[in-house]
Amino acid sequence: MAKVVGILLAAGNAKRMGENKMMIRIGAKTVLERSLEAFEKAECFDKVLVVCQKVDEAETSAAASRILSMPFDTVTGGEERQHSVANALASIEDANVVLVHDGARCFVKPQTLSGCAEAALKTEAAAVGVRTIDTIKRLKAEQIIETLDRSELINIQTPQAFSFELIKKAHKQAEKDGFLGTDECSLVERMGIPITFIESDSSNIKVTTPEDIAVAKKIAGETVRVGTGYDVHRLKKGRHLVLGGETIPYTHGLVGHSDADVLLHAIIDALLGAVASRDIGHHFPCIDEFKNASSLSLLSKTVDIVEEAGYQITSIDSTLIMQRPKVSGYIDNMRVNIAEKTGLAVSYVSVKATTTEGLGFEGKGKGISAMATVTLIG
Repeated sequence: MAKVVGILLAAGNAKRMGENKMMIRIGAKTVLERSLEAFEKAECFDKVLVVCQKVDEAETSAAASRILSMPFDTVTGGEERQHSVANALASIEDANVVLVHDGARCFVKPQTLSGCAEAALKTEAAAVGVRTIDTIKRLKAEQIIETLDRSELINIQTPQAFSFELIKKAHKQAEKDGFLGTDECSLVERMGIPITFIESDSSNIKVTTPEDIAVAKKIAGETVRVGTGYDVHRLKKGRHLVLGGETIPYTHGLVGHSDADVLLHAIIDALLGAVASRDIGHHFPCIDEFKNASSLSLLSKTVDIVEEAGYQITSIDSTLIMQRPKVSGYIDNMRVNIAEKTGLAVSYVSVKATTTEGLGFEGKGKGISAMATVTLIG
């Protein structure tokens, strides 16, 4: 049975993007995760090699572990694309076909990957692309000197697949000649080997510049959701006062079935509301399982619900409404607690506190309320 090894290139230095484009989120998934999912759904690979920068190895490996069911390894990338592929080829002991795909083309269809691999099994070399629709002209000294026949032109993409022996020879010859190509086809072309063309589609874009992100979001059908939450708990003497996961010294604490963390409860309700998944009482009712439960653990469970719905939290804004005690010295720790449970950077978590100037139940010290607003993408 033919053995197909996939090489997923995720080691670019992101000169044009300004950050590691593989970790940029398009909707609820990163560019890397989307590419890995396409490899998984293609169902044609016996093994996958993910080429990445050394600094990204742990995060890359974690993503591959979550998504891929076939064996995989990470390979350290080289200075140029050609060197990265060469590093991956050096780690392959046995294969019939090797397929190379640029991880930045995260919208590749699984059938495009499997079709390219199948074509290479038959013809030794195959690559995908789209037919050129623009009129292409050739320049010399900044003068247009020729119009090319666009019926003979394509815009090349990846994947590109080759017999293992052929691509090894092509790389060896290029190294010997000091030739540096922009893709694997250019190395194979030098050997006079024809490459089978497989037509792809325009959605197989390469996420290279910030402008590409807007296009990618449109392809992914990215949506934004907003949720609001509100909660109230009364104060009672002798209870621990827990707010934002912090235990705050005070004569009174909030009354509730769990630890009664009113701030986290408002955030939880906002998150559940954003994905239209009822409310905190529905998911965490007054039963023994949640008796005196830490609201930080309930927040973690809520994050799971959000992610299972296909969304990612992007920001949290919250407000405590209380007359006393003063909590300004604890707010930074609250933000850290919330950030750790939601996977956000602390800079995307806001916690504020305000009084009611003695008005209402909060002003009279009878209870504390909280409000929260969250945004999600999916």
